[in-house]
Amino acid sequence: MGDSDWTTIINSAESITSSYTTPPNLNECTLEYVQIDERSTSVTLAFETSVLPSNPPPAWADREYNTVEFFLKFTGVKELQVVGWDFTARDAAVTLTPFGEGVRVSVDGAGSHLAFTAEISLLTRTRPYLSSRGSD
Repeated sequence: MGDSDWTTIINSAESITSSYTTPPNLNECTLEYVQIDERSTSVTLAFETSVLPSNPPPAWADREYNTVEFFLKFTGVKELQVVGWDFTARDAAVTLTPFGEGVRVSVDGAGSHLAFTAEISLLTRTRPYLSSRGSD
């Protein structure tokens, strides 16, 4: 699987695939946010990238931005494993692999490991914004 093929695993990834000729590689994005919600058995991962879309949505036309943030939400989470977690997880390697009808997710960095399987995976939000770090 290619670096940007994660969009073929995620349901409703149209906002990324219609905006980018080549979607950003997850491992070149910064993992900004992880939320584990035991009530709805879900995990949400938020990424930020300074790779800007070649075909931005019309709604972004009047906005100034140098960074794009997108959220991946995984529901029906099982087999959740968390071993250590520290700030360096922002630069962790993220792997999405088809698993039965769902997806297996792993996030691995120095001193950090998160892994789980999920029945459903969705791209729930994409937004542009102006960041002081956006040109890193």
